[in-house]
Amino acid sequence: MSNTNRPTKANPAGTNVSLPADWEGFVRELQAHEPEALARFFDLYFDRVYGHVRGLIGDQQLAEDLTQDVFLNVYRRIESYDPQRDILPWLHTIATNKVRDYWRSRRHADSQRESSIDVEDSAQHLPSEEDGPHVALESDEVATRVRQAVASLPKGMRDTVIMRAFEGMPFKQIGEILGRNEAAVRKRYSRALDLLQARLGSQMSPVTAA
Repeated sequence: MSNTNRPTKANPAGTNVSLPADWEGFVRELQAHEPEALARFFDLYFDRVYGHVRGLIGDQQLAEDLTQDVFLNVYRRIESYDPQRDILPWLHTIATNKVRDYWRSRRHADSQRESSIDVEDSAQHLPSEEDGPHVALESDEVATRVRQAVASLPKGMRDTVIMRAFEGMPFKQIGEILGRNEAAVRKRYSRALDLLQARLGSQMSPVTAA
């Protein structure tokens, strides 16, 4: 298989840390749990994974904590990674599953107490300078619902929305990561926004403005 599915300048890790010249050799070191390889892998991909997680979570400290958990899962599962395949979708899958586990546990905790929040009555706009603190709180709730809705999308759509709306990646680069052409990525992104619009209505503004 060609090297196009492995990290390259066209498919970066998202940091200034140089990529290993021998990717398969590097992966073998990772799978042997060599400390230096594990540390380099963390430096290479922390920013990318953190950006992915924070796009779904929002809260900085929580995103950092969950990102640490993601890397623990990666280290436990690195033997299952095929170095012939692009690593970013693999990492995104692990990260998204971690976030979904978090939301699932949070929903379980929330179900233990009564909630009078009605999704249809949630805030309809982001806070302005004239709005009071209660509006900012409502907006936080809207942002949470937006991220939950994004996390519930089918995997391909979810990854596309996160990379485009939250990480600000160009469609061409998203296509290189996902193995699709730019036109297909744009179409998938449009379909994802249609789904989110149907689920969120006017609460879509935090996504479309991202």
